[in-house]
Amino acid sequence: MKVSVISLLSLLGLVAAQSCPDPGVNGFATGTTGGGNATPITVTTAADLIANAKASGPKVIIVKGTITANAAINVASDKTIIGIDDKATVIGGFSLNTVSNIIIKNLNIQVVGSVDGIASRTSTHVWYDHLNIWDASDGLLDITIASDYQTVSWCKFWYSSSSLDHRLASLVGSGGGDHPEDEGHLHVTYHHNWWGQYVSERMPRVMYGDGHIYNNYFNSPGNSYCIGFGSYGSVSIQNNYFKSVANPHEFMYDVYAYASASGNVYDSTTGLKDTGLKGSRDVAGQEGSSYAPVSPTYSYTLDAAADVPALVQRCAGPRPSSSTTTTKAATTTTKATTSTTKTTTKATTTASSGSCAVIYGQCGGIGWTGPTCCTATKCTVLNDYYYQCL
Repeated sequence: MKVSVISLLSLLGLVAAQSCPDPGVNGFATGTTGGGNATPITVTTAADLIANAKASGPKVIIVKGTITANAAINVASDKTIIGIDDKATVIGGFSLNTVSNIIIKNLNIQVVGSVDGIASRTSTHVWYDHLNIWDASDGLLDITIASDYQTVSWCKFWYSSSSLDHRLASLVGSGGGDHPEDEGHLHVTYHHNWWGQYVSERMPRVMYGDGHIYNNYFNSPGNSYCIGFGSYGSVSIQNNYFKSVANPHEFMYDVYAYASASGNVYDSTTGLKDTGLKGSRDVAGQEGSSYAPVSPTYSYTLDAAADVPALVQRCAGPRPSSSTTTTKAATTTTKATTSTTKTTTKATTTASSGSCAVIYGQCGGIGWTGPTCCTATKCTVLNDYYYQCL
C-alpha cells in the first residue's frame, strides 16, 4: 500500500500536535525532589492516601482511580503525589503546613466542602504540575504565610457554575498590608496555566511576594480581574494571552507595589492593565519593605503569546502516562544568572553500583552515588543535582 507525501506529513503533524513539553521541575521550585528515589506506592483508597501522605520520610505515592477523601489531606515533607494517568482523581484537597520538598502532579482535584483545593502555609520548595482543580468554596490553590520557592505549571483552574460563591483561583500572600511576616518570602512562578470557566479573580493575586507569571491563558468571561498585585507585591507578566476578560492586571490597596508587563496579547479585554511603581504609602511599621522588579533566579523559555491558547488548552491538566515528552517548542529564551534548568534524556545504562532505579526514582545528579539506570523508563535530567526515571 502506498502512502502519499501529504498523508505522511499529516500523520507527522498530528504526532507533533499531540506532544506536550515536560521540562521537569522548574521556576522558583527548581531543586525540589519530592519523594526522590523512594519505592513507589500505589494507593486506591482514601485511608491509604492519607496514611502515606502524612507519614514521615520520603515517599512516592501514585494515585490510581478516584479517591474520595472529602477533606484536606495533610502532606508531610519529602513527598511526591502523582496520578497514574489522566483519570486519577482526588475528591477533597491537600494541606501543606510547615513542610518542604513536595511534588503534586498529574491529578484531578475536585474540591468539596469548605477546604481549599491546595493550601500551602509556611512551606517551601513545592511544585504543582499538570493539575486540574475546580469548585473550591474559597481558593483553588493558595500559597500563604511566608511560604516560598514554589512553581505552578500546566494546571487548569475552573468552576462548574457561575452561581458558586467565592470563585477564587490562587492567592500569594495572606492579605493586604497586614502580614509583614511575608516580606522576603513568597517567590512563586506561574507558567502555562489555564485560568478558565467562571473563575472570578486571583489568577493569581500577589501580596508581598514575587510572582513570575508567563505564558498563561486567561479565558474567564464575566470575571472581576485576572492578576492582582499590591502591598509590597511585585509581578512580572510576560507573554500571556488574555481572552475576553476584564482587568487583565490590576493594582490593589494603596500600598507600594510593582508590576512589569511585556509581550502579552489582550484579545477583546476591558479595564485595567496596571504597570510600574504603584501606590502612595507604606504601611505603618513596615517602611523599607521591598517592591522592586521581579528577578527570576533560573533559566526559562518563553513561548510566543499568540501560540499560548492552543498550547495550553492542549497540554494543561493531567496527562496520560504515555503521552508526556521532553519536547520544547519555543520562540524566545530568557536566562537568569544563578541557576539553570535542563531537560535532556540519557540512554539507560547498566548501573555500576546496585540495581536500576524504578519509575520516579532518582538515577543521577551531582553527588549521586546510587543507581544510574532505570528498570523500564528513561533517566531524565531535571536539574544538575537530580535525574529521575520517567
